[in-house]
Amino acid sequence: MLLPYIFLIIMVWSIYNYLFDKDNTTYLYNSYTNNLMEVKEDKKAILEACQRGDFDAVPQAVQDQLQKECIVVEDNADIYNQIKLERSLSRYNNKYLSLTIAPTTACNFRCGYCYEGGIEKKVSKSVDQSISDILGFVKSFKNTKYLRVTWYGGEPLLMFDFIKQLSEKFMEMFDNYEAFIITNGYLMNSEVIQAFKRYKVKGVQITIDGLEETHNQRRPHCTNKDSFQVIIKNLTTLFQEYPEVRVSLRVNVDKSNEDEYHELYHFLKDRFGDYHINIHPGYVTDDFSEVSNNKCMMQCDKVKFVLKQYDQYKIPISLYPSSSFGECSARHINSFVIGPEGELYKCWNDIGVKEKSVGSVTDFSFSNRLVLKYLLDNDPLESEECKQCFYFPICNGGCPYNRIFTSNNQCIVMKQNLKDFLVRYIDTKIK
Repeated sequence: MLLPYIFLIIMVWSIYNYLFDKDNTTYLYNSYTNNLMEVKEDKKAILEACQRGDFDAVPQAVQDQLQKECIVVEDNADIYNQIKLERSLSRYNNKYLSLTIAPTTACNFRCGYCYEGGIEKKVSKSVDQSISDILGFVKSFKNTKYLRVTWYGGEPLLMFDFIKQLSEKFMEMFDNYEAFIITNGYLMNSEVIQAFKRYKVKGVQITIDGLEETHNQRRPHCTNKDSFQVIIKNLTTLFQEYPEVRVSLRVNVDKSNEDEYHELYHFLKDRFGDYHINIHPGYVTDDFSEVSNNKCMMQCDKVKFVLKQYDQYKIPISLYPSSSFGECSARHINSFVIGPEGELYKCWNDIGVKEKSVGSVTDFSFSNRLVLKYLLDNDPLESEECKQCFYFPICNGGCPYNRIFTSNNQCIVMKQNLKDFLVRYIDTKIK
C-alpha cells in the first residue's frame, strides 16, 4: 500500500523584518508591507523564536497569521519576485504617456548652482511648428489613455503662450489629462494662475532657498535681485485664487544654508500652512555642474541634517519610509523629456546635452542605443545586491543616471540609520 505524500511547508523569517526596542517596548517594522507594529510582551517570544528559525513552539494558527502579514514566508525570493513583477509592469505600461516639456532653456534667474548653467539657452523658434510636431509625436502612441505633462525649463513661464496653446490641444485629445509645472514663481501672476486652473495644472513646484537675504543671494532675478518678495506675493495670490492647488515648496540645501532651513520652514508653514503645501529639502549636487561645489552634502551629512531638524526643531522630514513601486521616469518606456527644438531625452539632467539626445519628436525609435541603456543598464531589478537588501521594497534603486553613468548606486538616506528615523516617527505619533 502506497502512503500519501505529506507536504511539509517550512516557513522562514522574512528578510524584510526589523525588530527593535524603544523605551522598553518592542516594535516590528516590515519593509515589504511598510507596516510598523508594537509587539505585546506575550508575542515577543514568538517572534524571536521565528527569527531564530524555531517554529516548533509556534502554533500553526499563529504561523498562518504571520504568513498573511508577510512576517514569515515560504521563500524570501517570492517577495522579491513579486516586487520585481509589479515594477516591471509599471515600467512597460503603455497606456500612460509622461512628457516633461521644456519650451525654453532660458531663465530669468541666475542661480549659482544651476546644473543647466553651461548649456546653450534656446527657445522654440516656431511655436506653430513645434506644437504640430509635438502633437504628431503624442499621436504616435496609439495605446495612450492618460497623458501627464510637466512643464519645465529653464523657466517655462517665459513661454507662457506656448504652454497655453499646447495645453488646449492636449485637453482636446485626452479626457485623462493633467499637468504639473516647475517654475521659479517670479512670473506667476493672476493671469498665469487662471491659466493653471483652466489647463488642469494640478501641482506647482517652486524653490525657495532661505529667508529673504539668503534666497536673494542664491536665487537672484537677472535684473531684480529681490526675487524673494515677488515669489511670496505670487504664492499668496496663487492660494487666494486657486486654493485647491498642490504646491511643492523645495528648499535646495547644502552646507551653506542648512542652518536656516528650520526658520524658512516655520515661516512658510505659518504663512501657507492652511493650504496643500509640501515643504521639503532638495540636496544640491555638482554631478552635472561645470564648477565643483565643495558645499554639497554627503549621505552622512543628509542623515545628520534630517535628524537635527526633528531633534532641535520638531520638523519631520521623511521619518517614515515610503512604499516605492514606482521609479524614476527615465526607466519608464513611455516617458520623455522634450527640449525647445523638439529634441528628446530620457533624463531631465540630459536636457541641452546634444550627445544625450535619443532622437526628436519627428524622428524617434525605441531601438536607440541610449534609450535601451536607460531602460536596461545597471538595473536594480537584476542586481544581486538589491535582491538581498532589506531596503529593496522601499527603495527605487537610486538615480538611474548615476547607476548607469557613474556606477554610484545611491541608496535611500535612512539606510543604516533606520532605527533613528523610526523612533522619531513613533514620537510624532505618540505626541
